[in-house]
Amino acid sequence: MIAALISGAVLAVSRDTGHLGFLVLLGPIPLFVHVLGERRALNVFALAYLVGLMAEAGPLYFYGGVIPMIYWIVALQALFFALSVLFMWALYPRSPTVAVFAYAAMTGAIELLYSYISPNGSFGALGYALVDVLPLLQVASLAGVSSLSFLAAIIPAGIAMQIRRPTDYFAASAWILPVLAALLFGFWRLAQPDGETIRIALLSNDEFAGVATDQPDRNEAIVADFRQNIEQVASKRPAYIVTPEKMFLPTPEFAQLSVKLNTKIVAGIDRPLGNGQRSNTAELTRPDLSPLAYDKHYLIPGLEGEYVPGKDLVSVDRVGIAICKDMDFPQFLRTYGSRHIGLLLVPAWDFNADGRLHGKMAIVRGVENGFAIARAASHGLLTLSDSKGRIIAETASTKGQGNLVDAVPLGSGDTFYARNGDAFGWSLIILCGGLLLALLVVRVEPHRDA
Repeated sequence: MIAALISGAVLAVSRDTGHLGFLVLLGPIPLFVHVLGERRALNVFALAYLVGLMAEAGPLYFYGGVIPMIYWIVALQALFFALSVLFMWALYPRSPTVAVFAYAAMTGAIELLYSYISPNGSFGALGYALVDVLPLLQVASLAGVSSLSFLAAIIPAGIAMQIRRPTDYFAASAWILPVLAALLFGFWRLAQPDGETIRIALLSNDEFAGVATDQPDRNEAIVADFRQNIEQVASKRPAYIVTPEKMFLPTPEFAQLSVKLNTKIVAGIDRPLGNGQRSNTAELTRPDLSPLAYDKHYLIPGLEGEYVPGKDLVSVDRVGIAICKDMDFPQFLRTYGSRHIGLLLVPAWDFNADGRLHGKMAIVRGVENGFAIARAASHGLLTLSDSKGRIIAETASTKGQGNLVDAVPLGSGDTFYARNGDAFGWSLIILCGGLLLALLVVRVEPHRDA
Protein backbone atom coordinates (compact mmCIF):
# COMPACT_ATOMS: atom_id res chain seq x y z
CA MET A 1 0.00 0.00 0.00
CA ILE A 2 2.87 2.37 0.78
CA ALA A 3 4.43 1.64 -2.61
CA ALA A 4 1.11 2.26 -4.34
CA LEU A 5 0.51 5.55 -2.52
CA ILE A 6 3.98 6.82 -3.38
CA SER A 7 3.58 5.93 -7.05
CA GLY A 8 0.08 7.37 -7.18
CA ALA A 9 1.15 10.64 -5.58
CA VAL A 10 4.05 11.13 -8.00
CA LEU A 11 1.88 10.33 -11.01
CA ALA A 12 -0.85 12.65 -9.75
CA VAL A 13 1.46 15.65 -10.08
CA SER A 14 3.04 14.57 -13.36
CA ARG A 15 0.65 12.65 -15.61
CA ASP A 16 -2.16 14.58 -17.33
CA THR A 17 -1.37 17.87 -15.61
CA GLY A 18 1.12 19.56 -17.93
CA HIS A 19 3.53 20.10 -15.04
CA LEU A 20 6.51 17.94 -14.00
CA GLY A 21 5.75 15.45 -16.76
CA PHE A 22 9.22 13.90 -16.61
CA LEU A 23 8.28 12.37 -13.24
CA VAL A 24 6.19 9.74 -15.04
CA LEU A 25 9.56 8.10 -15.76
CA LEU A 26 10.02 7.56 -12.01
CA GLY A 27 6.54 7.53 -10.49
CA PRO A 28 5.50 3.90 -11.14
CA ILE A 29 8.79 2.40 -9.93
CA PRO A 30 7.79 1.77 -6.27
CA LEU A 31 4.59 0.03 -7.42
CA PHE A 32 6.42 -2.07 -10.01
CA VAL A 33 9.17 -3.13 -7.63
CA HIS A 34 6.53 -4.45 -5.25
CA VAL A 35 4.09 -6.10 -7.65
CA LEU A 36 6.79 -7.97 -9.58
CA GLY A 37 7.26 -9.99 -6.42
CA GLU A 38 3.57 -10.27 -5.57
CA ARG A 39 2.00 -13.74 -5.71
CA ARG A 40 -1.68 -12.93 -6.12
CA ALA A 41 -3.09 -11.42 -9.29
CA LEU A 42 -5.96 -9.77 -7.43
CA ASN A 43 -3.54 -7.85 -5.22
CA VAL A 44 -1.62 -6.69 -8.28
CA PHE A 45 -4.77 -5.51 -10.01
CA ALA A 46 -6.16 -3.74 -6.93
CA LEU A 47 -2.96 -1.84 -6.19
CA ALA A 48 -2.44 -0.89 -9.83
CA TYR A 49 -6.04 0.31 -10.16
CA LEU A 50 -5.61 2.49 -7.08
CA VAL A 51 -2.47 4.02 -8.57
CA GLY A 52 -4.28 4.51 -11.88
CA LEU A 53 -7.07 6.41 -10.17
CA MET A 54 -4.63 8.62 -8.27
CA ALA A 55 -2.75 9.31 -11.50
CA GLU A 56 -5.91 10.86 -12.96
CA ALA A 57 -6.22 13.51 -10.23
CA GLY A 58 -5.44 16.22 -12.79
CA PRO A 59 -8.38 15.55 -15.16
CA LEU A 60 -10.72 15.12 -12.19
CA TYR A 61 -9.69 18.54 -10.93
CA PHE A 62 -9.83 20.19 -14.35
CA TYR A 63 -13.15 18.82 -15.59
CA GLY A 64 -14.99 17.26 -12.66
CA GLY A 65 -17.46 20.12 -12.31
CA VAL A 66 -17.75 20.82 -16.05
CA ILE A 67 -17.79 17.56 -18.03
CA PRO A 68 -19.65 14.72 -16.24
CA MET A 69 -18.22 12.06 -18.56
CA ILE A 70 -14.77 12.65 -17.05
CA TYR A 71 -15.60 10.24 -14.22
CA TRP A 72 -16.01 7.22 -16.47
CA ILE A 73 -13.00 8.35 -18.52
CA VAL A 74 -10.89 8.36 -15.34
CA ALA A 75 -12.22 4.93 -14.32
CA LEU A 76 -11.39 3.61 -17.79
CA GLN A 77 -7.89 5.10 -17.78
CA ALA A 78 -7.21 3.48 -14.40
CA LEU A 79 -8.45 0.15 -15.78
CA PHE A 80 -6.09 0.41 -18.76
CA PHE A 81 -3.17 1.03 -16.41
CA ALA A 82 -4.12 -1.87 -14.14
CA LEU A 83 -4.47 -4.30 -17.06
CA SER A 84 -1.06 -3.29 -18.42
CA VAL A 85 0.57 -3.84 -15.01
CA LEU A 86 -1.18 -7.20 -14.66
CA PHE A 87 0.08 -8.18 -18.11
CA MET A 88 3.65 -7.39 -17.09
CA TRP A 89 3.22 -9.30 -13.81
CA ALA A 90 1.89 -12.38 -15.61
CA LEU A 91 4.86 -12.53 -18.00
CA TYR A 92 7.58 -11.69 -15.46
CA PRO A 93 8.15 -15.30 -14.22
CA ARG A 94 8.63 -16.48 -17.78
CA SER A 95 10.87 -13.68 -19.00
CA PRO A 96 11.57 -10.43 -17.13
CA THR A 97 12.80 -8.88 -20.37
CA VAL A 98 9.62 -9.74 -22.25
CA ALA A 99 7.54 -8.56 -19.28
CA VAL A 100 9.02 -5.06 -19.46
CA PHE A 101 8.35 -4.84 -23.20
CA ALA A 102 4.87 -6.26 -22.69
CA TYR A 103 3.91 -3.50 -20.27
CA ALA A 104 5.15 -0.77 -22.60
CA ALA A 105 3.57 -2.41 -25.65
CA MET A 106 0.18 -2.82 -23.99
CA THR A 107 0.25 0.78 -22.79
CA GLY A 108 0.77 2.06 -26.33
CA ALA A 109 -1.56 -0.48 -27.92
CA ILE A 110 -4.53 0.23 -25.65
CA GLU A 111 -4.10 3.97 -26.08
CA LEU A 112 -4.03 3.70 -29.86
CA LEU A 113 -7.15 1.54 -30.04
CA TYR A 114 -8.92 3.83 -27.59
CA SER A 115 -8.00 6.94 -29.62
CA TYR A 116 -9.80 5.53 -32.66
CA ILE A 117 -13.12 5.07 -30.85
CA SER A 118 -13.05 7.69 -28.09
CA PRO A 119 -14.95 10.98 -28.57
CA ASN A 120 -11.91 12.56 -26.93
CA GLY A 121 -9.31 11.13 -29.29
CA SER A 122 -5.90 10.59 -27.72
CA PHE A 123 -6.69 12.57 -24.57
CA GLY A 124 -5.11 10.84 -21.58
CA ALA A 125 -2.22 9.23 -23.47
CA LEU A 126 0.78 8.72 -21.20
CA GLY A 127 3.18 10.00 -23.84
CA TYR A 128 2.01 13.61 -23.52
CA ALA A 129 3.87 13.79 -20.21
CA LEU A 130 7.16 13.74 -22.17
CA VAL A 131 6.49 16.97 -24.07
CA ASP A 132 9.13 18.80 -22.00
CA VAL A 133 11.71 16.02 -22.46
CA LEU A 134 12.71 17.36 -25.85
CA PRO A 135 15.14 14.61 -26.99
CA LEU A 136 12.56 11.88 -26.34
CA LEU A 137 9.75 14.01 -27.78
CA GLN A 138 11.33 13.89 -31.24
CA VAL A 139 10.41 10.20 -31.57
CA ALA A 140 6.84 11.39 -32.18
CA SER A 141 7.98 12.49 -35.65
CA LEU A 142 8.68 8.82 -36.39
CA ALA A 143 5.85 6.98 -34.69
CA GLY A 144 3.41 9.40 -33.08
CA VAL A 145 2.23 9.62 -29.50
CA SER A 146 2.19 5.80 -29.26
CA SER A 147 5.98 5.83 -29.34
CA LEU A 148 6.09 8.44 -26.57
CA SER A 149 3.80 6.34 -24.42
CA PHE A 150 5.96 3.29 -25.13
CA LEU A 151 9.07 5.15 -23.92
CA ALA A 152 7.28 6.63 -20.90
CA ALA A 153 6.23 3.08 -19.93
CA ILE A 154 9.36 1.06 -20.68
CA ILE A 155 11.75 3.30 -18.73
CA PRO A 156 10.16 2.94 -15.25
CA ALA A 157 9.34 -0.73 -15.90
CA GLY A 158 12.94 -1.38 -16.92
CA ILE A 159 14.34 0.44 -13.88
CA ALA A 160 12.05 -1.53 -11.55
CA MET A 161 13.12 -4.79 -13.15
CA GLN A 162 16.78 -3.87 -12.71
CA ILE A 163 16.20 -3.06 -9.04
CA ARG A 164 14.90 -6.61 -8.58
CA ARG A 165 17.50 -8.17 -10.89
CA PRO A 166 20.61 -5.92 -10.74
CA THR A 167 22.93 -8.44 -12.43
CA ASP A 168 20.67 -9.25 -15.39
CA TYR A 169 22.71 -7.36 -17.96
CA PHE A 170 20.92 -8.83 -20.96
CA ALA A 171 17.57 -7.59 -19.67
CA ALA A 172 19.11 -4.19 -18.98
CA SER A 173 20.53 -3.85 -22.48
CA ALA A 174 17.24 -4.95 -24.04
CA TRP A 175 15.39 -1.84 -22.83
CA ILE A 176 18.27 0.62 -22.38
CA LEU A 177 19.51 0.35 -25.99
CA PRO A 178 16.16 1.39 -27.57
CA VAL A 179 15.94 4.32 -25.16
CA LEU A 180 19.48 5.39 -26.05
CA ALA A 181 18.62 5.11 -29.74
CA ALA A 182 15.60 7.35 -29.17
CA LEU A 183 17.77 9.90 -27.36
CA LEU A 184 20.39 9.91 -30.11
CA PHE A 185 17.73 10.46 -32.75
CA GLY A 186 16.23 13.22 -30.64
CA PHE A 187 19.49 15.11 -30.22
CA TRP A 188 20.17 14.72 -33.94
CA ARG A 189 16.77 16.10 -34.91
CA LEU A 190 17.06 19.02 -32.48
CA ALA A 191 20.37 19.93 -34.11
CA GLN A 192 18.83 20.24 -37.58
CA PRO A 193 18.57 23.83 -38.90
CA ASP A 194 15.28 25.67 -38.67
CA GLY A 195 13.29 26.88 -41.65
CA GLU A 196 12.39 30.44 -42.54
CA THR A 197 10.59 32.38 -39.85
CA ILE A 198 7.16 33.98 -39.92
CA ARG A 199 5.87 36.58 -37.47
CA ILE A 200 2.62 35.73 -35.68
CA ALA A 201 0.46 37.72 -33.26
CA LEU A 202 -1.77 35.91 -30.75
CA LEU A 203 -4.49 37.90 -28.97
CA SER A 204 -6.83 37.01 -26.12
CA ASN A 205 -9.14 38.62 -23.60
CA ASP A 206 -10.62 36.27 -21.02
CA GLU A 207 -13.11 38.90 -19.95
CA PHE A 208 -15.02 38.33 -23.20
CA ALA A 209 -14.75 34.53 -23.54
CA GLY A 210 -18.19 33.26 -24.54
CA VAL A 211 -19.86 36.61 -23.90
CA ALA A 212 -20.92 37.30 -27.48
CA THR A 213 -22.79 33.98 -27.61
CA ASP A 214 -24.68 34.62 -24.39
CA GLN A 215 -25.13 38.37 -24.84
CA PRO A 216 -25.28 39.13 -28.59
CA ASP A 217 -25.82 42.84 -27.98
CA ARG A 218 -22.25 43.07 -26.64
CA ASN A 219 -20.64 41.69 -29.80
CA GLU A 220 -19.94 45.14 -31.25
CA ALA A 221 -18.12 46.24 -28.09
CA ILE A 222 -16.07 43.03 -28.04
CA VAL A 223 -15.10 43.49 -31.69
CA ALA A 224 -14.12 47.10 -30.94
CA ASP A 225 -11.89 45.95 -28.07
CA PHE A 226 -10.08 43.47 -30.31
CA ARG A 227 -9.90 45.96 -33.18
CA GLN A 228 -7.92 48.29 -30.94
CA ASN A 229 -5.58 45.48 -29.95
CA ILE A 230 -5.17 44.32 -33.55
CA GLU A 231 -4.25 47.83 -34.67
CA GLN A 232 -1.71 47.99 -31.88
CA VAL A 233 0.09 44.73 -32.77
CA ALA A 234 -0.12 45.44 -36.50
CA SER A 235 2.78 47.88 -36.09
CA LYS A 236 4.99 44.80 -35.53
CA ARG A 237 3.96 43.55 -38.96
CA PRO A 238 2.72 40.02 -38.20
CA ALA A 239 1.80 37.87 -41.17
CA TYR A 240 -1.13 36.38 -39.21
CA ILE A 241 -3.13 37.54 -36.20
CA VAL A 242 -5.04 34.82 -34.31
CA THR A 243 -7.81 35.17 -31.71
CA PRO A 244 -9.42 32.47 -29.50
CA GLU A 245 -12.40 30.39 -30.61
CA LYS A 246 -16.04 31.49 -30.29
CA MET A 247 -15.03 35.03 -29.35
CA PHE A 248 -17.29 36.90 -31.81
CA LEU A 249 -20.54 36.71 -33.71
CA PRO A 250 -20.25 37.14 -37.50
CA THR A 251 -18.91 40.58 -38.44
CA PRO A 252 -17.35 42.24 -41.53
CA GLU A 253 -14.93 44.11 -39.28
CA PHE A 254 -12.01 41.70 -39.59
CA ALA A 255 -12.16 41.58 -43.38
CA GLN A 256 -11.95 45.37 -43.40
CA LEU A 257 -9.05 45.33 -40.94
CA SER A 258 -7.16 42.82 -43.08
CA VAL A 259 -7.31 45.23 -46.02
CA LYS A 260 -6.54 48.30 -43.93
CA LEU A 261 -3.58 46.76 -42.10
CA ASN A 262 -2.39 44.45 -44.91
CA THR A 263 -2.39 41.38 -42.70
CA LYS A 264 -4.28 38.12 -42.33
CA ILE A 265 -6.58 37.56 -39.38
CA VAL A 266 -7.97 34.29 -38.00
CA ALA A 267 -10.97 35.16 -35.83
CA GLY A 268 -12.98 32.74 -33.72
CA ILE A 269 -16.61 33.13 -34.83
CA ASP A 270 -19.70 31.61 -33.20
CA ARG A 271 -22.04 31.51 -36.19
CA PRO A 272 -25.81 30.94 -35.79
CA LEU A 273 -27.13 28.61 -38.52
CA GLY A 274 -30.82 28.62 -37.69
CA ASN A 275 -33.04 25.90 -36.24
CA GLY A 276 -31.06 26.08 -33.01
CA GLN A 277 -27.82 25.04 -34.70
CA ARG A 278 -24.50 26.86 -34.73
CA SER A 279 -21.00 26.48 -36.14
CA ASN A 280 -17.73 27.00 -34.31
CA THR A 281 -15.76 28.73 -37.06
CA ALA A 282 -12.26 30.06 -37.55
CA GLU A 283 -12.60 32.73 -40.23
CA LEU A 284 -9.47 33.62 -42.17
CA THR A 285 -9.66 37.11 -43.69
CA ARG A 286 -7.04 38.25 -46.21
CA PRO A 287 -6.25 41.53 -48.02
CA ASP A 288 -8.21 41.76 -51.27
CA LEU A 289 -9.29 38.10 -51.12
CA SER A 290 -12.50 36.49 -49.98
CA PRO A 291 -12.52 35.05 -46.42
CA LEU A 292 -12.06 31.34 -45.81
CA ALA A 293 -13.96 29.47 -43.10
CA TYR A 294 -12.84 26.42 -41.14
CA ASP A 295 -15.46 24.77 -38.92
CA LYS A 296 -14.41 22.81 -35.84
CA HIS A 297 -14.53 19.09 -36.58
CA TYR A 298 -14.48 17.55 -33.08
CA LEU A 299 -16.94 19.02 -30.60
CA ILE A 300 -16.97 18.63 -26.81
CA PRO A 301 -19.62 16.03 -25.89
CA GLY A 302 -22.33 17.60 -23.77
CA LEU A 303 -21.07 21.17 -24.14
CA GLU A 304 -21.30 21.72 -27.89
CA GLY A 305 -24.34 19.66 -28.75
CA GLU A 306 -25.94 22.43 -30.83
CA TYR A 307 -22.86 22.89 -33.01
CA VAL A 308 -22.53 21.27 -36.42
CA PRO A 309 -19.14 19.59 -37.01
CA GLY A 310 -17.04 20.78 -39.92
CA LYS A 311 -16.10 18.63 -42.90
CA ASP A 312 -13.33 20.50 -44.73
CA LEU A 313 -9.74 21.54 -44.07
CA VAL A 314 -8.36 24.99 -44.79
CA SER A 315 -4.74 25.64 -45.76
CA VAL A 316 -3.16 28.49 -47.71
CA ASP A 317 0.53 29.11 -48.45
CA ARG A 318 1.61 26.17 -46.24
CA VAL A 319 -0.45 27.47 -43.32
CA GLY A 320 -3.42 25.49 -41.96
CA ILE A 321 -6.14 26.01 -39.39
CA ALA A 322 -7.62 23.80 -36.66
CA ILE A 323 -9.67 24.58 -33.55
CA CYS A 324 -8.91 23.50 -29.99
CA LYS A 325 -10.21 19.93 -29.52
CA ASP A 326 -9.34 19.02 -33.11
CA MET A 327 -5.76 18.87 -31.85
CA ASP A 328 -6.58 15.83 -29.67
CA PHE A 329 -6.98 13.61 -32.76
CA PRO A 330 -3.66 12.52 -34.29
CA GLN A 331 -5.25 10.66 -37.20
CA PHE A 332 -7.17 13.78 -38.23
CA LEU A 333 -4.21 16.14 -37.92
CA ARG A 334 -2.10 13.79 -40.02
CA THR A 335 -4.24 14.90 -42.97
CA TYR A 336 -2.66 18.32 -42.60
CA GLY A 337 0.73 16.63 -42.44
CA SER A 338 0.08 15.13 -45.87
CA ARG A 339 -0.40 18.68 -47.18
CA HIS A 340 3.14 19.56 -46.03
CA ILE A 341 2.07 22.69 -44.19
CA GLY A 342 4.71 24.46 -42.12
CA LEU A 343 2.46 26.20 -39.59
CA LEU A 344 -0.91 25.48 -37.97
CA LEU A 345 -3.00 28.31 -36.51
CA VAL A 346 -5.21 27.19 -33.62
CA PRO A 347 -7.94 29.28 -31.98
CA ALA A 348 -8.80 27.58 -28.67
CA TRP A 349 -10.69 27.86 -25.39
CA ASP A 350 -9.48 26.00 -22.31
CA PHE A 351 -10.71 25.62 -18.72
CA ASN A 352 -8.02 27.63 -16.91
CA ALA A 353 -6.45 24.77 -14.90
CA ASP A 354 -6.01 22.53 -17.96
CA GLY A 355 -4.42 25.20 -20.13
CA ARG A 356 -0.91 23.80 -19.87
CA LEU A 357 -2.00 20.20 -20.44
CA HIS A 358 -4.14 20.94 -23.47
CA GLY A 359 -1.59 23.30 -24.97
CA LYS A 360 1.14 20.66 -24.70
CA MET A 361 -1.05 18.07 -26.41
CA ALA A 362 -1.23 20.45 -29.36
CA ILE A 363 2.56 20.78 -29.41
CA VAL A 364 2.88 17.01 -29.94
CA ARG A 365 0.76 17.27 -33.10
CA GLY A 366 3.31 19.71 -34.48
CA VAL A 367 6.21 17.35 -33.79
CA GLU A 368 4.33 14.40 -35.29
CA ASN A 369 3.65 16.20 -38.54
CA GLY A 370 6.56 18.61 -38.83
CA PHE A 371 4.77 21.95 -38.47
CA ALA A 372 4.94 24.84 -36.03
CA ILE A 373 1.95 25.66 -33.83
CA ALA A 374 0.45 29.08 -33.08
CA ARG A 375 -2.26 28.53 -30.46
CA ALA A 376 -4.36 31.35 -29.00
CA ALA A 377 -6.58 30.23 -26.13
CA SER A 378 -9.09 31.86 -23.82
CA HIS A 379 -8.62 30.76 -20.21
CA GLY A 380 -5.35 29.12 -21.15
CA LEU A 381 -2.07 29.95 -22.85
CA LEU A 382 -0.92 31.84 -25.91
CA THR A 383 1.81 29.62 -27.33
CA LEU A 384 4.17 29.63 -30.28
CA SER A 385 6.10 26.38 -30.70
CA ASP A 386 8.28 25.08 -33.51
CA SER A 387 8.09 21.75 -35.33
CA LYS A 388 10.45 20.19 -32.79
CA GLY A 389 8.23 21.08 -29.84
CA ARG A 390 10.39 23.93 -28.56
CA ILE A 391 8.35 26.77 -27.11
CA ILE A 392 9.38 29.96 -28.90
CA ALA A 393 7.16 32.23 -26.80
CA GLU A 394 4.35 31.68 -24.32
CA THR A 395 2.19 33.71 -21.99
CA ALA A 396 -1.00 33.13 -20.05
CA SER A 397 -4.25 34.59 -21.27
CA THR A 398 -5.38 36.82 -18.43
CA LYS A 399 -8.39 38.96 -17.67
CA GLY A 400 -7.94 42.04 -19.73
CA GLN A 401 -6.14 42.28 -23.05
CA GLY A 402 -3.27 39.89 -23.54
CA ASN A 403 -1.12 39.50 -26.62
CA LEU A 404 2.01 37.77 -27.83
CA VAL A 405 3.96 38.65 -30.96
CA ASP A 406 7.02 36.73 -32.11
CA ALA A 407 8.62 34.99 -35.06
CA VAL A 408 8.34 31.22 -35.33
CA PRO A 409 10.27 29.03 -37.81
CA LEU A 410 8.17 27.13 -40.31
CA GLY A 411 8.44 23.36 -40.17
CA SER A 412 9.27 21.10 -43.09
CA GLY A 413 5.77 19.61 -43.06
CA ASP A 414 7.29 16.23 -43.78
CA THR A 415 7.88 13.48 -41.20
CA PHE A 416 7.98 9.71 -41.20
CA TYR A 417 4.85 9.68 -39.05
CA ALA A 418 2.96 11.98 -41.42
CA ARG A 419 3.75 9.60 -44.28
CA ASN A 420 3.27 6.26 -42.51
CA GLY A 421 0.83 6.95 -39.70
CA ASP A 422 0.35 4.60 -36.77
CA ALA A 423 2.41 1.70 -38.11
CA PHE A 424 4.37 1.51 -34.85
CA GLY A 425 1.20 1.58 -32.76
CA TRP A 426 -0.35 -1.23 -34.80
CA SER A 427 2.83 -3.28 -34.40
CA LEU A 428 2.40 -2.91 -30.64
CA ILE A 429 -1.14 -4.25 -30.97
CA ILE A 430 0.12 -7.28 -32.92
CA LEU A 431 2.86 -7.86 -30.35
CA CYS A 432 0.37 -7.75 -27.48
CA GLY A 433 -1.91 -10.17 -29.29
CA GLY A 434 0.93 -12.63 -29.70
CA LEU A 435 1.97 -12.36 -26.07
CA LEU A 436 -1.60 -12.79 -24.87
CA LEU A 437 -1.91 -15.91 -27.01
CA ALA A 438 1.35 -17.20 -25.54
CA LEU A 439 0.00 -16.71 -22.03
CA LEU A 440 -3.02 -18.84 -22.91
CA VAL A 441 -1.22 -21.72 -24.62
CA VAL A 442 2.20 -21.82 -22.95
CA ARG A 443 2.42 -23.06 -19.40
CA VAL A 444 3.90 -20.44 -17.06
CA GLU A 445 5.60 -21.28 -13.80
CA PRO A 446 3.87 -20.20 -10.57
CA HIS A 447 4.62 -16.55 -9.87
CA ARG A 448 7.69 -15.89 -7.82
CA ASP A 449 10.50 -13.38 -7.85
CA ALA A 450 12.44 -14.47 -10.91
